[in-house]
Amino acid sequence: MLAANEDIANKVVEMAKRRDSTVFQTVNDILEQALRADGMGLDLGEVIDKRWMLERARQVGFTFTVERLLYDVVDVAYDRARKQLSKMWLETGRWYGKYFANRGEGGLEEFREAMALLTFGTSEFAFEEDRGGAVSVACVGERFTPGFTEMFSLFIEGALEALGYKRVEREVSKGIIRLRFERTR
Repeated sequence: MLAANEDIANKVVEMAKRRDSTVFQTVNDILEQALRADGMGLDLGEVIDKRWMLERARQVGFTFTVERLLYDVVDVAYDRARKQLSKMWLETGRWYGKYFANRGEGGLEEFREAMALLTFGTSEFAFEEDRGGAVSVACVGERFTPGFTEMFSLFIEGALEALGYKRVEREVSKGIIRLRFERTR
């Protein structure tokens, strides 16, 4: 015998109906998945949050690739066509900035969320807005190559520019990006 909050129990009944299943089978499926996650050392909430992140990344247009390959390819292109590649990354950042500006209240929170997805598992990423509206971005990726670090910083700059910010400070070196922006609008 299991007990549950009435609201939760009603939602389980609705779920069973949607799945054309019994409440008994639905509850057993839920419990089985919770135990499966626990067996992997995970909390079911963590599993769902990470799955949501993957779905959100797909919706935003991000794709998964072999990390080392991405960094090396960007470095080769950076060495051979730095000006053209810089323009591409800056313009792509601007496009994403405009995209996020149209998705929410100014788009800043949506962009911050997207950056958390984009850097998930590859780097430490910090995004802070102060009371005056200035934004600081810091990203440390120990495996970032010099070319990738530079290009990624341009992507961030382009996005924040499109969101109404002007870069006022910039420190970029292999694996380290520190940028500060002030609101222009």
